Amino acid sequence: MRLLFDLPAGAASAWAQPRFNIAPSQIAPVVRGGRDGAGPELVGMTWGLIPNWSRALVKGGQINARSETAAEKPTFRAAYRQRRCLVPSDGFYEWQEIEGGKQPYWISRTDGAPFVFAGLWETWSPGHAANVVSFTILTTAAAEVLHSIHHRMPVILRDEDFAAWLDPDITPQAALFGPEHAPQMQARPVSHRVNSPRNDDAACLQQARTIPVQGRLF
Repeated sequence: MRLLFDLPAGAASAWAQPRFNIAPSQIAPVVRGGRDGAGPELVGMTWGLIPNWSRALVKGGQINARSETAAEKPTFRAAYRQRRCLVPSDGFYEWQEIEGGKQPYWISRTDGAPFVFAGLWETWSPGHAANVVSFTILTTAAAEVLHSIHHRMPVILRDEDFAAWLDPDITPQAALFGPEHAPQMQARPVSHRVNSPRNDDAACLQQARTIPVQGRLF
């Protein structure tokens, strides 16, 4: 992670322990622009954005934001203009509806390399306790290889777009969010252990015993 973002030595030490099932409302490593012109900084943020104008702590927050409308939606527009972030990952889960339930899939790059989601972040102040720093992940139309599983996917940024995405003086262009910019992806069915946020171990990635028939999109 440190090399991916050119962070100072030791910056990612707090996140050295691998995670296999980061769920909404949990804290995840996120990169945001440094303050007062400093370089990018890695911080822990709660997954599920809470607008800074919210009157109460919203349980779960907004875990996703549509890239097509985030610039105009009241919940996201301030963060879209001033507080964009990078969310590192080496894969994500998606669920396909099948007869009798849902089948989880692990989606990753075909070369196994890490990648970065486009995110937005906010700080919510309760006034009587510590501030809550939270984030959401932008989504776009799914790449063709993923259509049979889900019609949406996270926005995956190219390395050369990291700096511009973090810079509040640069207005993002819609072309940035196209699924054609995503690296080549693959999907494989995995254990239903991932359905519970209490399970956060390598067993979540175990191959499902049977390959489910294609279900409908949702």
